[in-house]
Amino acid sequence: MPEFRAGQMIPLRYKSQEIKAIIIDPNGLGPDKPSIGMGFRGMDRQIGIPQSTLTRRVMQIEGEKYLELPSGSTFRVMQIDAEDGNEYLVLEASDWAALALDWAKNPGKLRKPSRDGLIEFLAWFAAEGIYAQAYTILKRVYTREDDQRVQNWIMSRETGKPARAEWGWEVQEKDPRGRYGYWTNYVYRGLFGMDAATMKETWANPVHGDARIARNYVPESVGLEAIAYCEKMVGLLDLDDIEQSHDEAIRLTQIKFAKHFPMA
Repeated sequence: MPEFRAGQMIPLRYKSQEIKAIIIDPNGLGPDKPSIGMGFRGMDRQIGIPQSTLTRRVMQIEGEKYLELPSGSTFRVMQIDAEDGNEYLVLEASDWAALALDWAKNPGKLRKPSRDGLIEFLAWFAAEGIYAQAYTILKRVYTREDDQRVQNWIMSRETGKPARAEWGWEVQEKDPRGRYGYWTNYVYRGLFGMDAATMKETWANPVHGDARIARNYVPESVGLEAIAYCEKMVGLLDLDDIEQSHDEAIRLTQIKFAKHFPMA
């Protein structure tokens, strides 16, 4: 059995960044089932609310620290000496989700970017939690590999957005007809051997009987990551010939993702 320690740091991924979770109590949820929290420091960057704003809302009630929101809701704050030598003000992990929901619904003077940050964090927390529960029920365990795959899937949907914006500018500048649909299908056919509509339908209704689709099938999490990488490469190459840019980007993506799926 693993040995857990109060103050032990656990790296979690949120989008493309890392959140350092901290063990509060090694047996907080039962024997060898630690309770886990996240500190104000670090979470301020993830949810877009300055640490000073969070700290100002901490109050003392009967000798205990609590963070009070504009709605009047309070959350217990713990002061943890972590193994990295720093002291953190920490909220239990599920309290961060409850805080995000409450504060987003009752923002007070909280600015829109911070409200959006709370909502995004809540969506990530919910998606990760759903998958963790489902995997545990199905497999009796939620492994690090499972977590990596779920996180990659969540991240691929987010990280693809800025890459696609760059790709869109490239198409607008290099293709006089602005054929976004044409070049989208060009990427999908180059990577998966089928157009975007067929590939997306395959992701929505996993492989069933069609030998061509089965041969070219790629999981959605890997596929979205490959598309984002390919479109990013089109922008980075910045060649005058947009077809040449796409051909080269597809070739490099095939090399990059060869271990995940065989591409013809």
